[in-house]
Amino acid sequence: MKEKQTLKIGKYRLNLNTLVFLLGIGGILLIGLSSFLPEGGQEAKKTGVLEAEAKTYASELEGRLQSILEQMDGVGKAQVMVTLENGYQNIYAKSEKVNNDILQDIRAQDEKKTQEKQVTEQTYILVDGAGGKSPLVTARLEPEVKGVVVVCEGGDDPLVVRKVVDTVKVALDLSSSRISVARLTAG
Repeated sequence: MKEKQTLKIGKYRLNLNTLVFLLGIGGILLIGLSSFLPEGGQEAKKTGVLEAEAKTYASELEGRLQSILEQMDGVGKAQVMVTLENGYQNIYAKSEKVNNDILQDIRAQDEKKTQEKQVTEQTYILVDGAGGKSPLVTARLEPEVKGVVVVCEGGDDPLVVRKVVDTVKVALDLSSSRISVARLTAG
């Protein structure tokens, strides 16, 4: 008869198989609980940096637009708000592997049956960096402007409103439906 292996821990005796089973269950529980822990890794930092950069981008646009608009005849003092559709977007380098399989079945009386199967596999190209491996960025797209609000002293004059809308439209390549102009009240 085979002798059971036991391990004595304090005043307890455990079967070695039971100990391995309990450690396995404990490991599975730890893996499951790890999904509930907050991520303090690089991804959270990168997201925070990208959001801050997008806010800075919007703020710079607002300042430049305000400066241009205040120099226009009839606009007077102006305040500008720019809203963004999204933040900066990175385009990553990919490698693509295409596998074509062609199967021909030639039967009697010159009857042919052909099957073609194409499998495409895409993977991101990774480079070594300070924080480990990360995808290679090939392009970075600026945030897309969602809309612009301009409040100016000449906002009640239809000619000034038209000039402001046309200027913002050309400067940001927006449709006029995404631009609002209103009168700035003295306050």
